[in-house]
Amino acid sequence: MKSALACLILIASLLSNALYAQLPSDRVLPGVMHYAGDTIQSIRLGLYTIIPAGWKGVLPRDTEVAVLVPEQTTSASIYVLVNENMTLAQQKINLEKGFSLADGLNMTPDGQVTQRGSEVLSTNARLTGEKANKQAKFYVEAKCNPVGYCLAFVLSADAPDMEKGKLALQQLVDNTVFQDMSHVSPYAGFDWKNFVSNKILLRFRQDASGKQEDELDLCKDGTFKAKITRSGDFKIPSKQYEGRNAGTWTIAGKNNKATITLSFKKLKPISIELEARDQEIYVNGNRYFVGESETCK
Repeated sequence: MKSALACLILIASLLSNALYAQLPSDRVLPGVMHYAGDTIQSIRLGLYTIIPAGWKGVLPRDTEVAVLVPEQTTSASIYVLVNENMTLAQQKINLEKGFSLADGLNMTPDGQVTQRGSEVLSTNARLTGEKANKQAKFYVEAKCNPVGYCLAFVLSADAPDMEKGKLALQQLVDNTVFQDMSHVSPYAGFDWKNFVSNKILLRFRQDASGKQEDELDLCKDGTFKAKITRSGDFKIPSKQYEGRNAGTWTIAGKNNKATITLSFKKLKPISIELEARDQEIYVNGNRYFVGESETCK
């Protein structure tokens, strides 16, 4: 039983990772690398920005801090973090006071906190505290959304790379635009047919046995192969549909929902409902794993 459960966890992890970067999201997806000129959008925060020329960036998994580095190796790095429930005035006070990074490590302004243009705060900064590297140099800018949060952009660089890094940071800040995206769906125009083509959809029981239930391979040429169980989620009308079967499929979708119609040679068609939720796929209301099909050629 333990080996079956371990196998289930491994397969689920592999299939989920394959799916993760392919579904739209209302936020920046962790673990996805973005390159110079790429537009990054967060519907949840109501912002978009463009990666500066010569740079690339990623939101590492399990963090809330985005990291940008030059495409050519230098000492410079840019960190972007969100300060919730913050106005520009409050952000200025925080920068002037400095803030804690960890026990015994603080970032404090190295000079005046000034305003660049009408909406950007800027200051040089340094580390203080018993754990601080006193030689490290930083440049910080902050830009705030009127709805109540601020973005802090922090450049870390050795002296020879500081000015070029500062220009890249300022370009990133200037590229960052806030706008109301509450009416925007990340799934608007989503190509469901392309997404499910040459994919396998399958489900396992949520118990220690990890027994596989319904399985469906959807090939790009419009054919499918399926293994259907009576106790599964496809809601088959009779026992004739059980076991291995084949036929053709079509899909009609809008936003985060779609309907797949499976047509059989000697049986009436059946339809299954798909829904994308939080980077997961549900079939007739139950969680399914999605991965590349080894059956389709």
